[in-house]
Formats: sequence, C-alpha cells, structure tokens
Amino acid sequence: MNDQIVKDITSVAARFTLKGKKAIVTGAKGGIGKATATAFGELGADVAVVDLPSALNESKEVAKAIGTKFGVKTIAIGADVSREEDVKAMVAQVVEAFGTIDVVHSNAGIFTLSDHPDMPVDDFKRIIDINLVGMFLVNRECANVMIAHKHGGSIVNTASMSGTIINPTRLETEYMVAYTASKAGAKHLTKGLAVNYIKHGIRVNSISPGYLVSGAHRMMSQIDVDWWANSVPIKRFGEMDEIVGIVCFLASDLSTYFVGSDIVMDGGATIT
Repeated sequence: MNDQIVKDITSVAARFTLKGKKAIVTGAKGGIGKATATAFGELGADVAVVDLPSALNESKEVAKAIGTKFGVKTIAIGADVSREEDVKAMVAQVVEAFGTIDVVHSNAGIFTLSDHPDMPVDDFKRIIDINLVGMFLVNRECANVMIAHKHGGSIVNTASMSGTIINPTRLETEYMVAYTASKAGAKHLTKGLAVNYIKHGIRVNSISPGYLVSGAHRMMSQIDVDWWANSVPIKRFGEMDEIVGIVCFLASDLSTYFVGSDIVMDGGATIT
C-alpha cells in the first residue's frame, strides 16, 4: 500500500467539531434555533442562547439543558435583534462571558399568515426589521468582534425557500410579499457580507429551509398543514434533525470553501 495515499486521507469526523468554539444562536428558544444551539453544544461549543426579552425564561431553560447535557458553558440573553442597541449589548455580553465569538447562527425571524399586499405597513416593516435589518446587525456586530480579535469565523444566516419562490395561501388567492421580500434580501445580504468579510477569514453563508415542523406551523389549521405538506414533492414537513447537520457543517471546518453559498433544504418545493 502506498504510504502517501494513507497519509493524505484526512478525518471527516475530526473536522466535524466545534470543540472550543464560542457560538451565538438567535431565535434560539425553539424551532430551528433551539435545535442548532443544542447541536452546537453537542459538538463542543459554548453557546449563547438569544431570543426576545419576553422569552428570557424559556431561553434560560434551553441554555441550562444544553449546558447540563453536554458539559459546555451556556448563557441566555434577551435581545430584540431589530434594535441596534440590543444587538450591541448582546454581543458585549457574549464576549464578556466567553472571551470571543467564533460561530454565529443568525436565525431570528417572524412571519404572519396575513402577509399580502394590503397588510398594514407597520406589519410589513416589522417583518423587514427583524428578518433583514436584524440579520444585518447581528452579522455586522459579530464580524466586528472576529475582526478585532484577529481570527476568522463562520456566520450562518437563516434565509428560506421563500427567498426563491413566492408562497401562496392555501386557496392560492393571495401571495406573501413581506416575508418573501425579507428572505430574498437575506440571501443577497449574505452574499454581500460574504465578499466583504472573507478577507478577514470570516465565512458567511445561508440556509434556505422549506416547510419544517416547528413552532411556526402551529399557527396553521390542520387543513392548512395538510395542504402545504402535500404541495411539496416529498409530501411532508421537514424535521429539525434534518436541518441541524447543514448548519453544523457550515459552522465547522468541513465547509471552509463555502463563501456566500445558500443551501436549500425544502423537500423539492422550489423545483416544481
């Protein structure tokens, strides 16, 4: 056997780790954020569980569970990502607790089932403020820490298949405008930040989930859930454990050639 061939084989398992990394997950009290914060902890990262101030008690429970189960350091922080002062304070808290920031999952986001062209403009603005402005603020403030500390890092943004297609209502009489615009913006924001930050060794990428079993789907009636599930080729909603691997991959050293990429995980919804 050629010894050089054996020597050149690298370990995937050894690189699929976040051991010693310091991570932030926003929108982390439930759904995708809770799943990825938990996965980051399992892979060895210290994790800041961030969600709205009103959900701080729930965030504390999630943080405590992750720390207890995986023996990592965790903190819970209440912050409205659409408020610059909240984001700056949140980042300062994480740096004080962990020393630095290596991994970010900017996942906070909202939507409404009454998303249509005649929606109140304040509702439209709120969706844009959280889903897009909030993502910009979290990305920027965390990247500035990475730059100041002279090390690279990985930022993963939650976009959506709705950044590629325009989602209809069940009766297909109205189509989303605010959420779809915010998620299309999230994909392009990711690319713009990626090309600016890569010179600092900071990789910015995004994920575009489709319909997932999370807190959001509980807003729908069973008729709506069944209709949306049957509208995609796979004929079901995705599960949390089907998306966490993608986020962890992008956060880890296995994805060091991914810059400004968007990974779609939607059961085939955007190909039909």
